Amino acid sequence: MKVQLSQQQEFRKKLLLKVINKKITTKEAAIEAGLTKRGIQKAVKKYLKHGDVSLIHGNLGRVRNDLRRLEDRNRIIDIFQNTRVEGVNPFEDITYTFFTEILNEIYKINCSVSWVKSILNSLGYKSPIKHNCRNQQYFLMRERKEHTGELVQADGTPYDWFKDGHNYCIQGFVDDATGYPVGLYMTKNECMLGYVEAFRNMAEEEGIPEQLYPDKAGIFFVNQKTEDGEKHLTQFGLIMENLGVEMFPAHSPQAKGRIERFWQTIQHRLPNLFRLRGINTVDQANDFLKNEFPKIYRKWFPVKPKSEETRFVKTQMSEVNKYLKATFPGRCDRSGVFVLKGYRFFCPDLTDKKILIHLNEQEGLWVTDAANQEKRYTPKLVETDTTGSMPEVMKILIDRTFLKNAKPKFREVYFDIDDVVLSQVKPKYKIAV
Repeated sequence: MKVQLSQQQEFRKKLLLKVINKKITTKEAAIEAGLTKRGIQKAVKKYLKHGDVSLIHGNLGRVRNDLRRLEDRNRIIDIFQNTRVEGVNPFEDITYTFFTEILNEIYKINCSVSWVKSILNSLGYKSPIKHNCRNQQYFLMRERKEHTGELVQADGTPYDWFKDGHNYCIQGFVDDATGYPVGLYMTKNECMLGYVEAFRNMAEEEGIPEQLYPDKAGIFFVNQKTEDGEKHLTQFGLIMENLGVEMFPAHSPQAKGRIERFWQTIQHRLPNLFRLRGINTVDQANDFLKNEFPKIYRKWFPVKPKSEETRFVKTQMSEVNKYLKATFPGRCDRSGVFVLKGYRFFCPDLTDKKILIHLNEQEGLWVTDAANQEKRYTPKLVETDTTGSMPEVMKILIDRTFLKNAKPKFREVYFDIDDVVLSQVKPKYKIAV
């Protein structure tokens, strides 16, 4: 291989050839070149192996580190300021650490948090998280459980997840042994139906835990003292009892600190991740929270449990799904009409009978005979809420079941009931046609 050598390199080449041909000694060559004897010996050995190429410095042609750093700096600034997903910058209000992780993973820019922080600070940007340790109250950490599924913490947090000025609530379960999310579900506000679906996600992916550790919210516990002194259960408490899950309350947020810290962490990451993925609806968010986010979170914060043995119990979901629902007692009148929190429904197969009204996010609304719950009946929606007593989440569920995503025969809010049935409807009901 022919190599273009400089004048100095030609001089070094002639000197090495003299040493190789034994025209001068190594010591003489070292004095003439201003090197040590060992330096001449290494140069001779390298020349014999690689020829003229060995005389050229290895960094020749490489981009200087300061120039490469300048290129990366300009690229980081361009990414931070000009990235748009559906017309929105996903990096608004992002933390230094999370932005650095995105640069390393997605854009393949190897950089440190401190360097990224200095770049963003030079643009006048400040992280939404301020680390001020002064006057901060500290609490002793409770030791983690040894096995996954031994204890699962439960909580919900309302937050502006889509950065559109509207709060939505994510209900979730976090395993105490690892801090990993094992079941998450988003609804309009915190409700039992959200926790039921989060529990369903956990049961499908991991299994049923031994113990559940929520706060003292009315969804989980009956907090009012009863005169009979007996233990009374909420609907969610009854579901847990039927599934064999022991449930006891945390008396302060600090007691269930792992899930509180989990919320704090994802409040500063998940909105940016939603924007980066183009997620802006509750349905899209729930699909992402169930199928992708748990894996992403484990990659962010890998924790190995003390014991490889798990306490999650895998079971048939067909059996679990029998219990994962909200149930309300009701009664169909002689015309087959029943009322649920101001909404009126028509079920002609259960006229003048006591019924049970069942709801969940996955299956919608259905009814059963209170005396025989084997057969399901799908009612028709007669009249929407006139009293305003229906919770917002249930309104959304009924709207989705009977209007937006329903089969064509259920899509109309009002329908014509046979004249025979109309004649039996009590006068206080006003049917809209």
